[in-house]
Amino acid sequence: MNDLTAPSPDPIAKLLIVGGGSAGWMAAAMLSRVLGSATEITLVESEAVGIVGVGEATIPPIRQFNRFCGIDEAQFLSATQATFKTGIQFEGWGKPGDSYIHAFGRVGQELDAVVRMHHWWRMGQAADLPDYPRFEELYLGRAATDLQRFGIDTDRPGKLAQLLPHAYHFDAIAYGQFLRGLCEQRGVKRVEGMVASANRNAETGDLTGVTLEDGRVLEAELFIDCSGFRSLLLGDALNQPFEDWSHWLPSDRAVVVQSTPTSEKILPTTRAIAHPVGWQWRIPLQNRIGNGHVYASDFSSDEDAEARLLETIDGQVTTQPRILRFRTGRRKMAWSHNVIALGLAAGFLEPLESTSIHLVQSSIERLVELFPSRGTDPALRDRFNAQTEREWKQVRDLIIAHYTINQRDDSEFWKHCATMQIPDSLKETLQLWEENGQLAIDGGHLFQLGSWAQVLIGQNLLPKRVHPLTSRAEPDAIAARIRKLAASLRQEAEVLPDHAAFIRQFRNSEAN
Repeated sequence: MNDLTAPSPDPIAKLLIVGGGSAGWMAAAMLSRVLGSATEITLVESEAVGIVGVGEATIPPIRQFNRFCGIDEAQFLSATQATFKTGIQFEGWGKPGDSYIHAFGRVGQELDAVVRMHHWWRMGQAADLPDYPRFEELYLGRAATDLQRFGIDTDRPGKLAQLLPHAYHFDAIAYGQFLRGLCEQRGVKRVEGMVASANRNAETGDLTGVTLEDGRVLEAELFIDCSGFRSLLLGDALNQPFEDWSHWLPSDRAVVVQSTPTSEKILPTTRAIAHPVGWQWRIPLQNRIGNGHVYASDFSSDEDAEARLLETIDGQVTTQPRILRFRTGRRKMAWSHNVIALGLAAGFLEPLESTSIHLVQSSIERLVELFPSRGTDPALRDRFNAQTEREWKQVRDLIIAHYTINQRDDSEFWKHCATMQIPDSLKETLQLWEENGQLAIDGGHLFQLGSWAQVLIGQNLLPKRVHPLTSRAEPDAIAARIRKLAASLRQEAEVLPDHAAFIRQFRNSEAN
């Protein structure tokens, strides 16, 4: 006979977050919201430890995170100098001079309930029209970027929410401080101090606490490691192995600076500009431009990389160039014993697709779903690690794809990327796409068909075949419909507000 008595929970009484920054305070914000008073949350950080703080670009799920944490969007825009983002503009990634956008949102209108748009678009090319639209023109984000415009649905989510969903560019350090204020209002305790060592149970291997440099001991039952590249708990204390992916992603450094805007106009996209060695981001905030150049030290000196970046800055440089060193890859298990690592403590993927903050967010959401009681069930930990590994590898493959399908021949770096070995999972994806215009990805992939199609077509990897069901139509008729759709999206973008003006209006209206 089944026991219908409700099980009694045995909640975690004390949770310690080691490290602040956006990762630490994001964890504190969501966990304080879901745990309430059942669990005491403490965050320890030291002002003497620098914050990387260059993750200024995001993808649309950040909006759900902010809403769940009770963040007012207008206050957020003001506190973090945020701008709206509708996608990423890639420049020079196929061949020098090429440009395409990876836009958020759906294709403007599917022509068929069975055959996907990229097949019809490819078929329409056979009509050989001189003004045939590029594939990216079937997304509203292309026209909005060209016109530097942006808008949202005025009443409730509607057409714009589907065709022009948004993320943000923001000051990551200011975002962490904004979240800190929210968390402290909810009772999260912040401790100023430098962690000197971690204390472990000799029998179980679990952590019992951390000792600070001044001798104070902070005890807990569950630990969140947000200590950045140092990975003090997961890496140092638990010696969790690091899986190196630098043979697929050879860039290992970035040089970063900030500069002044040169126009009152604000581009609603991140720019990812390919260089002879690596690439450069350009991220527009309300009050500044964030600039960074990702490169491989095997192909470039730091001095040459700095020079490449500085010669492309349009405005006045306002900070000293700073070199960041990293190794691409991840800890094999993000959750080991009673420690969960987030952000840089768990691993690093270059921010080409603006996924750094999202990988923190998704791990926190995953932890909430699988949150343990005292005496962690290994099945929860294993599930968390399996899902985390799958997500990181999926994002990794899309980033590698940008490099491996390039057609540049202007440097040894790009030649190396075009000929290097790639993961079997990506090889399968690219082969199926090139031969048949299909994708070997599952429904749980962060980047779905629309994202992959924009990147692969944008970098000139076109399917050799179209779906056989397109045989019931003629290329001329399809091309006419494609052209009509692109024109209609351009017209919709033309009635959107100027992006910079919209930010000012939105902040003022929401504040009143």
